[in-house]
Parts: sequence; structure tokens; C-alpha cells
Amino acid sequence: MKKTGVCILAMLVMLAVGCGAQGQGSGTQEEEPQGTEASGDEMALTKPQPAQQSTPEMEKENEANRKPVQEAAVDSGQTAQEEAATDSGQAAPGEGQTLLSAEDLYEPEIQGQDVTEEIPEKHRVNKLQIVFLGDSILDGYRNETGIADLTGMYCDADVYNLAMGGTTAALSTDESAEYEKWTSRCLQGVVHVICGNVGDGLLDGHKAKEVYESCDFSDTDYFVLEYGMNDFLSSIPLNDEGDVYDPYTYVGALRIAVQNLRESYPDAQIVLCSPNYAHFWSSDGKYLGDGNMSSNGVANLVEYHRVCGNVANDMKTLFMDGYEGIGLDAYTADEYLEDGIHLSEKGREAYAKKLSQIILKCEETRNN
Repeated sequence: MKKTGVCILAMLVMLAVGCGAQGQGSGTQEEEPQGTEASGDEMALTKPQPAQQSTPEMEKENEANRKPVQEAAVDSGQTAQEEAATDSGQAAPGEGQTLLSAEDLYEPEIQGQDVTEEIPEKHRVNKLQIVFLGDSILDGYRNETGIADLTGMYCDADVYNLAMGGTTAALSTDESAEYEKWTSRCLQGVVHVICGNVGDGLLDGHKAKEVYESCDFSDTDYFVLEYGMNDFLSSIPLNDEGDVYDPYTYVGALRIAVQNLRESYPDAQIVLCSPNYAHFWSSDGKYLGDGNMSSNGVANLVEYHRVCGNVANDMKTLFMDGYEGIGLDAYTADEYLEDGIHLSEKGREAYAKKLSQIILKCEETRNN
């Protein structure tokens, strides 16, 4: 994480807005899950906590974040940004909010990660099978420090990681939603491949293709869907009030994926994972703001997190709170983030522990 000192600004904003992991609208704060060091499969977790769901308080807080906050955080070029937003048809951010330019909405490149993640030769009888779909948060770390590997260890499960870096949940406006014309590797595309709606050539050139060919999806106990950061960076609309299944919106894409997976694999549980808290930097190293105060012209990153929770609540899936539920906020960003967006090794471990708690808690319920 670069330019550590500017995090003080983010801390001030967090105190003013009331977001982050401290004092949330949900009214509860769970402690970061702690693991017990052991060898092999003997790694233990503390007693799992119930999966979090969105609440009316989250909705009220979401609305509050659209209003002017923290006047001191306004960039000196704010007026010009607001004018540019109006000219482009985008919503100008409120006072205290920073509108990110197209050049600022980029995903930092992950540097030189070794790929040691093993694909199970055959699913073990009486063991959980967890299938991961996501972006570079999962795809960028295919080793023993990756979220998929760690979750497999904590849950003693076989894991199949179909994540592909740079992907969104939603379609972009220049992509077709018709099966016969489908070309997108977004969440919906991967789900359509798994469900047999489109050909698996969509995965060519990615590790996900090899994983796909090795997996019997009918054995899947949990599908983990982790998307949203690239939807924010791509300025994908949050939703369409007239069509909650609009494939060109973040909400619509999540709903389509859940619906299709349930129709094809009704016995599997689905975990929707929200995007994680983030800091944003310009290409020249200038701090631009965090996920609470930085807008893509459509919404702030925290709003993508909230609507993900809303979909999980509405469609009765499990919900992994990657934004506020793993101990990551303005105070811990230097430890939990390696480039402002991607999780550090410590952040990935916290994420995997939280996800594992949700899965193991669900297993307790299913087995009783």
C-alpha cells in the first residue's frame, strides 16, 4: 500500500459517515474470526457465526451516504468534475464525495504470483465440494495463501476455482445476452457454461477451463460467487427498477446467476460475496478516496456491497460480507490491502476464515 499517511483522511471520513467495520447500521459488530495453528487438516476455527443479511438499517445508511458529507474531503477540482459528470449524463457526487475519472477506474496488476493451487483429481466421498466463481480477488492468488485454498483447508473440502481476473458480474453494453451470440466471461457467462447454456470455449486460455473440465458440478455443495469490484470500476449500473433481472446491471446479473444455478443444481447452497472495502489511487500516486467517498458516476463502492446483501436477503442465499465483515476498514487498510484494491495475505486469510465460518455454520444447520 503506498502513501500510508493519507489514510488519516480516510479515517476522518469513516468517522463522519459512520461506515466501515466500526459502528455499522446493522447494529452489530462481529469480531474477526481467529484460527488455531495446526498442521495438515487439523486447522481449527472458532465457533462459526450466522451469515450476515442486509437490514433496513443498511438501506437507511445507503441513502445517507448519497447526501453531502465531510466538506474537508472535497477535491480542489470538484466543480470541474461535477460539470464533467453532468455533461456525460452521470450523476455528480455529493459534497464530500470524489468522482473518479475513467483513467482512475482501473484495476492494479497483481505481481508475479506462483500458481500451486491443485485441482482435485476426483471429488472425495463424504467431503464438501466448493466451487468458486469470481474475479482477480480469487484468480490472482492460486496458491496456499489464496482464498480458495485456505477455505478448502478450513472446511476440509475439495475446491474448484473458476475465477477469472478482470471480470464483472454484469454484461457490458456492447455484449449480447442471447445464448447463441454469447461471448462474455462475466459471472453470467460462467454460470451459463456450468449449466450447459453456452459452450465451454468461453473459458479457453484461462485456468478456469482446466478446472471446469475436472469438476462434476452435480457434486457441488456450495457455489461461492465473488464479484462487484470490476462492476464498480466499469461503472456498471446497480439495478434497473423496471427489470430486476436486467443482465446489464449488477443486481440483475447476481439474480440471474442465482436463479440459473438453483434450477440446475437445486441441492447446492449459494454464497453471494460482496466486494471488499478499497482505497483508490491515481496513476501518478495521488490518493483519491475510499469505497465510501469515491463515486464512479453511478454509485460508491459501498453501495455495490449493500445491494449484494439485498439480493442475498431477497433470494435467500448465504451472504459473505467482504466489505465490513472481515476487519478491513480505513484503520486496517495498510495491513489488509496490498495495492488499495486486492487483499494482502493477511486480508485473504481473514476473508477465508469468515467465509469458512459461514459455510461450516450452514453445515451445522443442514446436518441437524
